[in-house]
Amino acid sequence: MNNGFADLIFENGPVVTVDSNDTVAQAAAVAGNTIAYVGGKQGAEALKGPHTRVIDLAGRCLIPGFNDAHCHLGAYAASKLRIGCGPDSIGSIEELKKAVAQRAKATPVHEWIVGWGYDQTEMAEKRHPTRWDLDEAAPDHKVAVFRTCGHLVVANSQALKDCGYDRNTPDPEGGRLERDSGGRLTGLLIEQPRTVLWNKTQPTHEALMKAWPLLNDDFLSFGITSAAEATGRLTQEIGAMQDAVAQGLIQLRIYFSARWAGKGVELGKTFIDTGLKTGFGTEKFKLGWIKMMQDGSVGGCSAAVREPYPGQPDNCGICYFEQEELDQMVLYAHKAGWQVGIHAIGDKAVEQCLTSYERALQAFPRDDHRHRIEHYGLLDQAMMDKTKELGVMPVLGVPFIYQLGDSYINNLSLERTAMMYPLKSLIRRGIIAPLSTDAPIIRPNPMHGLYVALTRKTKRGQTIAPGEEVTIMEALRAYTAWGAYASFEENIKGSIEPGKLADLAVLSGNILESEPEEILKIKTDITVIDGQVVYERA
Repeated sequence: MNNGFADLIFENGPVVTVDSNDTVAQAAAVAGNTIAYVGGKQGAEALKGPHTRVIDLAGRCLIPGFNDAHCHLGAYAASKLRIGCGPDSIGSIEELKKAVAQRAKATPVHEWIVGWGYDQTEMAEKRHPTRWDLDEAAPDHKVAVFRTCGHLVVANSQALKDCGYDRNTPDPEGGRLERDSGGRLTGLLIEQPRTVLWNKTQPTHEALMKAWPLLNDDFLSFGITSAAEATGRLTQEIGAMQDAVAQGLIQLRIYFSARWAGKGVELGKTFIDTGLKTGFGTEKFKLGWIKMMQDGSVGGCSAAVREPYPGQPDNCGICYFEQEELDQMVLYAHKAGWQVGIHAIGDKAVEQCLTSYERALQAFPRDDHRHRIEHYGLLDQAMMDKTKELGVMPVLGVPFIYQLGDSYINNLSLERTAMMYPLKSLIRRGIIAPLSTDAPIIRPNPMHGLYVALTRKTKRGQTIAPGEEVTIMEALRAYTAWGAYASFEENIKGSIEPGKLADLAVLSGNILESEPEEILKIKTDITVIDGQVVYERA
């Protein structure tokens, strides 16, 4: 506090505290990096000094900063350096080929050409690109184009050769190389084999240092003040991220996972055996959960499901681990004191995760573990009951529905999406389920997630899991306070209460009184982190 005065005062608009009582105050004051006062306008005015900045909300909302509980900051930064292949930029394979050819003209032949974000269901041709499409565009370069889910990639012939993949390469466990009727590789790599391309195309430390400010600007412009990094490659990506935080290139608070890569307990032991565990670090950069992968994506028809995908009688998705392997990995990390988080979208994969958690807790009981299931897509009532019983926390992919929901319906049917990302059912059971975007899988715009939480509507107006709509206060809590809970930080952030960190967002309208369609138009006017205005919309 500046000589007993506030540094910032917000007044003349609803202060949506997201406290335990859903209090809506008239004003709030910030001193230093913490919230000093929440209440009536008169009380805030009493803290006004000669150097206090008074922000007139003029009817706009002040809310806690958004917390994206599962995203990929490194991949998002990398995507800013790559060919943007999303439907807003590229609508056909022909357009994709032109974009690749254009990039090839400016790229030395020994360097990779990488694209990110295509969705075959949004392409005019309604199919994946092939190696031959990419060969036509850039025959001499190595080209990799990742699907928006990140679980599939299309490689051209030069890239396949560089990876050592040919028609004689067997499908690895936990993945598949797509082949045509003649046995030739089409270039589409599903799950495990795509990790080779992922590793080969990672940007350098120097490139990432140029991309971090672009990521930072985007997230701040959406009012996001905290984010959970879910990739956790403890090599150049995490090192570059730590450097960026130290240099102020990233102002977000980051809770980052440590990735358990590969199969078997031994591959995960090295990092766990250092003795480090969840919670190590600072309020700006903190070590989070141990991240495991169990299946793929619905959009890529690789999420592990109990019943085959319609029209694909032999495809029930892909499981990375057998139950016993997953049990061993979870138990090892659990006993070492880690929070565990497992990517699982399909109902088969979610069931396997719950089984592993139950067995670990039976063998080694532990209070307040806050183990996570990342995404937690296709469910039934029994799974939700078991989730509650075990104290497991779903980090929910509700925001996916807006951008990706139409492909879910195409790949599964409306009937099979009837229990997909069921936020209301989880809330009724008393389950804490923070929201996340998995960016760059989808855009990190929280307004899309709030809109879907209220309506369950896709971008094209189809409804997924009707009856799972929640209130705006419930949706805001899942996007703020519950994100803080997911990182064991609910006592220092996630709501607007005296003594908590001053991480705040001023929205362009009163979200409490806005119709759902109007929420899509709301923007962030001001973002505050640590009591400092870090973004202000022109």
